[in-house]
Amino acid sequence: MVDDRFWQRLDDVRRERGFLTPAETMALVRHEVSVLDPFSVLVSRRARLGPDTVLYPGATIECDERSRCELGPGVVLYGGARLVAGDGGRIVVGRGALIGEGGARIRADGPDRVYVGDRARISNGAELSGDCRVGDGAQVLGPISVRDVELAAGGPHTHPDPDGRGGVLKGYGRAHGLRVGRGEVLNGAGDFHAAPVERQRAYHPDAPRLP
Repeated sequence: MVDDRFWQRLDDVRRERGFLTPAETMALVRHEVSVLDPFSVLVSRRARLGPDTVLYPGATIECDERSRCELGPGVVLYGGARLVAGDGGRIVVGRGALIGEGGARIRADGPDRVYVGDRARISNGAELSGDCRVGDGAQVLGPISVRDVELAAGGPHTHPDPDGRGGVLKGYGRAHGLRVGRGEVLNGAGDFHAAPVERQRAYHPDAPRLP
């Protein structure tokens, strides 16, 4: 049987590292945040979570006293999602964004600013750092090291016309210092600078064209 000293030590360890205790994590439900497992989820005391946020087991949000980490309403952090803001870095995630299905890491240190727009998707091992702007509806899909990149805003991945969707990075490798426009996709295999810019319609030729 686990005694009270175990639970006290668990709480102390989390507090020492700036995280909510399991009881405090579960209490986020009072703010309309869904926490599926308060023992495996780590949430910084300084993080700001919007209503209807969903935290899957294994999600982590770290934020020191000089930094900012803010999640808008309806954000989903899947297991393996890790957001880390340190030394004055800033991470802002927009409404309804989906982060970390298959794992993802977003890191902002010092002057870094990472913005992930409304209904964007970051998944399958993607890593974002530096000054990144992932516009509304844009996507990063795959084990891609993304730094100082701008993905244009557009509709989400469910938008029926691919020409109207946000910019997409997919594949694997290194994508640094790039810009991807609305309805465009870079499908990389190594260095994304060598990947041609394609229209997303090339992958969805039968999709409707909307005005």
